[in-house]
Amino acid sequence: MVAKKYDFVVVGGGTAGLVLANRLSEDSNVSVLVLEAGRDLTSDPRVTTPALFPTLLGTDADWNTVTEPQLALNGKTVSIPHGHVLGGSSAINGQALVANAKVNIDAWGGLGNPGWSWETLAPYYKKFHTLDRPPADKATFRHLHLNLIDNAVRGSDGPIKTSFPAGTENPVPRAWIETLDSLGLKATSDPFSGSNVGAYTHAATIDPKTRQRSYAASTYWKPVQHRPNLTVVTGARVQKLLLHGTNKTRVVGVEYIHEDETRTVDIKEEVILAAGALNSPKLLELSGIGDPELLSTLGIPVVVGNKYVGENLQDHPMAGLSFEVGDHVKTIDDLLRQDPAALKSAMEQYGTSQSGPLAIGGIFSYAFLPLLNKISDSLANYRDPEDTHPLQEAHTDYYHHLLEKGEESTGGFFTYAAQGNFSSGSGSSLMSSGFLPGNYLSIAILLLQPLSRGCVHIRSANPSDPVKADPRYLAHPLDLEVLARHMTYISTIISTEPLASLLKLDGRRNAGAPANLTDLEEMKKYLRNMTQSGWHPTSTCAMLPLDKGGVVDERLVAHGTTNLRIVDASVFPITPKGNPMATVYAVAERAADLVKEDLRDRREATKAE
Repeated sequence: MVAKKYDFVVVGGGTAGLVLANRLSEDSNVSVLVLEAGRDLTSDPRVTTPALFPTLLGTDADWNTVTEPQLALNGKTVSIPHGHVLGGSSAINGQALVANAKVNIDAWGGLGNPGWSWETLAPYYKKFHTLDRPPADKATFRHLHLNLIDNAVRGSDGPIKTSFPAGTENPVPRAWIETLDSLGLKATSDPFSGSNVGAYTHAATIDPKTRQRSYAASTYWKPVQHRPNLTVVTGARVQKLLLHGTNKTRVVGVEYIHEDETRTVDIKEEVILAAGALNSPKLLELSGIGDPELLSTLGIPVVVGNKYVGENLQDHPMAGLSFEVGDHVKTIDDLLRQDPAALKSAMEQYGTSQSGPLAIGGIFSYAFLPLLNKISDSLANYRDPEDTHPLQEAHTDYYHHLLEKGEESTGGFFTYAAQGNFSSGSGSSLMSSGFLPGNYLSIAILLLQPLSRGCVHIRSANPSDPVKADPRYLAHPLDLEVLARHMTYISTIISTEPLASLLKLDGRRNAGAPANLTDLEEMKKYLRNMTQSGWHPTSTCAMLPLDKGGVVDERLVAHGTTNLRIVDASVFPITPKGNPMATVYAVAERAADLVKEDLRDRREATKAE
């Protein structure tokens, strides 16, 4: 049974929430309660074993959110996996540690958020992780082309342990970088410098000693779980925040259900909402913070009217192609087919030496690539008439700058040695159940800076009802144009050595792949059928001034409230250029310092009185 009143209540024990819990409870005079809807799976091999993450998708460790029919994708629905477990999405993702770009974070500040820039956030990218890299004289170092690593921008003593795949048996990482190098597209600098473009091998959130997933629950919570001032309750389904006052509203409590009993906890200082980009706006709306018209329709009393709650939903659209490899190239297709011999061998190898295919995360060969041919000015400056969000104008200008400059990446290319689930269905995994015969190399692309924005809202006043999510994938014509042009470039990559020698001449491709990969119109048709979620929803409680569509201010305090802060991917005004996990950790680390600063100021003000 938890105590009745806490200084801080963190709603959501995910990637951001556990960072806040750890950092705030460093002060023994501060009491912290974390309410997490999911279970503690820190001992579950599906979580701890890097390559088993696909087995978690579609289970109770996943919220199993499915979008509304996507008009630009021929009406199909799309799954957006996100973590329903202690540790959040950091417990079920593919462990890719992908950096953001300076131009992106600087844009956040330029939108009306003073104090936010690459310069202010870069120290927190270092703070959250420790990078283990092979010595420069080792074969792995050369095989993965790790000479671009700059220790000055990499973490050396952070909680999250990160590493590179061991060994040189897999020819793909080396071939990937050397192929793009021959095309003039090798990485220009360390990705965590903020200015990287080109191909490189990224680290994964895998502990180099244990070869287990390193994530928020195992590193930020587990080592400090016995702090007397920190309480974490799993299986706690928050129903709503209890609000007081209509002018500068204060959160006075949180109502939640635990073990079939409705409970209430009172707040001394702040509530920190860290339920993620799809559930943080849900809890705001259930509590009476949101669009007055929607809330009134659903019978929810309006406490703070803000029509931008749940708006500005952004996600990276993802598509790809699979190519049959030569017999000399080893893949994990047999594991995907659950071949008994392959599974037994992999499990024995991992069990005895923490090595082999199970010790490796989802992806590690990556490339930030710019668009290599110019888009017409009329399309680059297009304004979507269906998009009424105040951010559209500035967002479009930002994107136009990226295209005009021609040196910033708009496509995130990645490859892995297996066939992908590039189908017209709404699968929640890169892994497919309808496996083709043979072995494959897949190349997939994330559209890094989509202009299409959608929304997520509650369907009713019942907290048990799933959210209504509509990302509007590829609704903006520029998104389809840019993604299709990136996709046609795959033809150049697979035709260039040394990668070309890994593929079978006239080998199989995934179902539905265009016969001519350079035909732009055929590629657009393919994308309308095959595009899926990149599993990266963000931006639904945007950090912006209220008149620009904001939900929180530059200190992440919800507009119209005094003690409600939101800290998760929902506050990113523009989605990161790359997988958001690293940026969630960095923002959460900075948010912890902001909370501590404000607490210190309140205490000093009280003393002065």
